[in-house]
Amino acid sequence: MLSSRLPQVALAIGVGVATGIYVFQPLIKQYEQETKGTWVLPTDEERLKKIQERREK
Repeated sequence: MLSSRLPQVALAIGVGVATGIYVFQPLIKQYEQETKGTWVLPTDEERLKKIQERREK
């Protein structure tokens, strides 16, 4: 019984993953370009410095 549904489940998972990649890839590429590949926005640099200072204490 489970084996008869397995192809349908696999197809649904595949379609979901493909749709997610199709939808979110442009947003991820744009964010990567805006952060110059660092994934850190320029405004986040000060916040990160404060966090690092707290960890060092």
